[in-house]
Amino acid sequence: MSQANVRSVDALKDFKNALINYAEEARNALSGVDMDVRRTRDWLERDQLAFWQMQVKKRNEQVSQARADLFRRQISQSGSDSVSDSDQKEALRLAIMRLRQAEEKLEKVRRWGPILQHAISEYNSASRPLGDRIAGDLVASLALLDRMVASLDAYMAIKAPTLREDKTSTSSQAESASASVTTGASVAMPVSEGDDRPEDGEGADSAEEKPNESEVVTP
Repeated sequence: MSQANVRSVDALKDFKNALINYAEEARNALSGVDMDVRRTRDWLERDQLAFWQMQVKKRNEQVSQARADLFRRQISQSGSDSVSDSDQKEALRLAIMRLRQAEEKLEKVRRWGPILQHAISEYNSASRPLGDRIAGDLVASLALLDRMVASLDAYMAIKAPTLREDKTSTSSQAESASASVTTGASVAMPVSEGDDRPEDGEGADSAEEKPNESEVVTP
């Protein structure tokens, strides 16, 4: 026979509320992380990639311009020691250095793109089961808890018999048993073999025919 060990229905209700709060916090956390992931991927693959591609192109033009300025300066100072091209050479050196920096940044952005995508894939594979449970299994779990609480409430609502009701029931059973015994005692006992029971009227006639001893005359 199955038995119920009910200790606290409120504990199930509290657990249900805690589960709802946990699911809400987990859902918000997953949404926040997904937004950060998309923002980081867009920043790296779109903003940074486009920015440094533009910078490489722009700084290539600056290098070409610096080289052209140096070439014109060298032509103008040919045959004259009074004209210096040190400024143009320094400008070209800085332009080349800035171009190298832009090319290094662009290479890093391109290298970090696949690494970020791999990290995102690993995160999605780990977080998707939790999201699926919150989206699907949570509804079934809450419905199960509701059914459990309803069943336990119905069970707890069953009124147990009181002591007075027990005494009344016991007294009724005793009276019923006593009536049964009385009815059985009123039934005639069976006649044993060899016992002659007078038929109706025989006993009375015998008593009338038997003479009184005081009336007998002795000769």
